[in-house]
Amino acid sequence: MKKEILYNLALFFSFIFLLGASHGQLIPRNSDKPEYRDFTSANGKTIKALLIDKTEDTLTLKLPNGKSATLSYEKLSKEDQEYVRKWDKEKELFLTQCKTLTIRELLEIRGYESFKFTIKGNHIFVEGELNGNKSQFMIDTGAGSTVLHIEAAKEKGCKVGPLDQVIFGIGGEAPAALTEVPEIRLGQAFIEDQVLLSADMFKDIPNARKEYDAILGAEFMSKMRAVISYKEGRIFFRPDLIDNDDEIEVPDVPEYRFFKTKDRKTYKGKIAKKNATSIELAIEGQNKNLTLPLGRLTDEDQKYATDWSPQREIFLRQCRGLTVQDILELRKYQSFEYKRLGNHIFVDGKLNKKDTRFMIDTGAGSSVLDVNWAKDTGCQVGPMDQVVYGIGGQAPAAITQVPSLTMGNAKFENRQLLSVDLFKRLGRGLKAYGAIFGADFMRETDAVITYREQKVFLQTD
Repeated sequence: MKKEILYNLALFFSFIFLLGASHGQLIPRNSDKPEYRDFTSANGKTIKALLIDKTEDTLTLKLPNGKSATLSYEKLSKEDQEYVRKWDKEKELFLTQCKTLTIRELLEIRGYESFKFTIKGNHIFVEGELNGNKSQFMIDTGAGSTVLHIEAAKEKGCKVGPLDQVIFGIGGEAPAALTEVPEIRLGQAFIEDQVLLSADMFKDIPNARKEYDAILGAEFMSKMRAVISYKEGRIFFRPDLIDNDDEIEVPDVPEYRFFKTKDRKTYKGKIAKKNATSIELAIEGQNKNLTLPLGRLTDEDQKYATDWSPQREIFLRQCRGLTVQDILELRKYQSFEYKRLGNHIFVDGKLNKKDTRFMIDTGAGSSVLDVNWAKDTGCQVGPMDQVVYGIGGQAPAAITQVPSLTMGNAKFENRQLLSVDLFKRLGRGLKAYGAIFGADFMRETDAVITYREQKVFLQTD
């Protein structure tokens, strides 16, 4: 008798090819500008200015036209007087410098390994190894567990059992097999001796291109303290803390980072000295330094080494106590603490001003609504004459006009999405959310997802 495994619904959208839907354009970001704030005078007038200096009795403001003005505290409202008293010039200068700090720089000095991902059809992919064989993985926060394409599992040495399991997809059910996986590895991050599911991910999908070997799901992201940054096009892992939930992330001085070479070698160390053609690395746990020609490093690490200086190193050490939230809030990102249900992550927002729970799913190329919830919230749902494809085959969908979808200050207005019956196979009583917040909206808002801080960040301006 078959064992039925009720497998993560959002996984199905990793395979969806949406037909007939239009998506929002990506919004370019402006470079950082001076952060002028509103100062209100004692008589109620407001001006925009930068606070650039103060004494015990006076403050100096820089105006947008470049001119400066010095005035006494009592000229300001009581609220702004309090702001000036708490303001610290040295701290402000430090935070201004920190605005240039990238997430990559912050995380690498805290022991994270970073990987540049590629985007195809809004899906994100990274290269790694399956049992020592070069493989392509799709990153899918909506998949509760990692799952393999059955052909790739067999070709790359996994022990695949009989197809006596069942997984449910948007189009119905599909056979799956319990599979013994010796190792999945990305750089220094790996899981080993796992029993996962394998299935034919591309069956019944018209013109499907078998572009990847497996989906790395949310359980892998959680174990590795993953941080995903659409702005920088990178995913970050902290592999040395995989079995220790209590250990702090900030490493002891000296800080080490991962250096990668063009011949796929990885070294964890710090630059001890450099010249025009090479660097000398102090390797973690070793007394002898390693000399590497700059030309042997990857292009990105060559740039890091070229830009490196002792002064920059000191600055980065001062920044290492900052969190991802500290950096992003300097750039006016809005943060959302997500809720977990199993391995899935959810953020609350509104659909046409009605409270709605959204599942955060990097594997969904486009955001998708539950058709019943779309109707309940006043969206204009068309006929079910569209088709989505996924595990189990195809399912009907409807083009849906969405007047307003909001998450905090992030607003998406007058959009056209697809609606499907997300819970047809589960029963209406198991409905846990109203929509999937997919990769289209995450790219548009330069989203950052951090499993360690359990937050989602969106740039909403």
